[in-house]
Amino acid sequence: MDVTSDKLEELAERAYREFTDVSDYIWKSPRLIEHETGLEVKKLHTYFPNDQKHAKIRWHFESNKLNSVFPYLIAIGNLFSVMSLFESYLLLLASELEKHTSIPTKSAREQGVNRLFNYFKDIGINLDQVELYTQVQAAIKIRNCLTHASGLLTWSIEKQELKRLQKSGTYLSKKHRSLRKNKGGEYDEVRIVTSGLGERLQINNEYAFVVSGYLRDFFIGLCQSATSFKQNGNDSST
Repeated sequence: MDVTSDKLEELAERAYREFTDVSDYIWKSPRLIEHETGLEVKKLHTYFPNDQKHAKIRWHFESNKLNSVFPYLIAIGNLFSVMSLFESYLLLLASELEKHTSIPTKSAREQGVNRLFNYFKDIGINLDQVELYTQVQAAIKIRNCLTHASGLLTWSIEKQELKRLQKSGTYLSKKHRSLRKNKGGEYDEVRIVTSGLGERLQINNEYAFVVSGYLRDFFIGLCQSATSFKQNGNDSST
């Protein structure tokens, strides 16, 4: 194994540890709501021991935050954070491979994460052969839609594609879709809801958790593909 292969293996191991830690955080983060719910219930008895009217008014506003606002912010924040981590690892991988090819990353088409994917394709790595690539692409589209106008589909140029992903459940892996189908469950990690401004894409924290695993496993698979690519002698710098 050459120096590059050692570096890629080291990068994959580092990514595995970091994504696993992030996944654990994502899984546990809704416990904040459980904790705060308990505190708010105690406050009702403390603040309004003999005043049911004002206790109900306070609970009306607090319960809305606990049941709607906080879950939304937790899910969105977790998805954005893990997607940002993923993009940083793609950049690290591209920077390492760039040292051993004659093709610079800046020569790739488009911007951001799509530029990095195009770079991997340009140097000869077949992304379609890396497991979970479809789900990673779906996560990027969903993240992008949520970034702009909080998921309003009318503002997305990929409105129809997002609807297809949500309806078909293909934002989930084949394994997860099969398990869900066998248990008679719905694809509800990603939903399309009606708002005052039209259809809006919405996710829950379970989706952020599932995606964290997809991103981790895809990146490790990508490193393995890059290692095989190098070992087979496909080095454009030689």
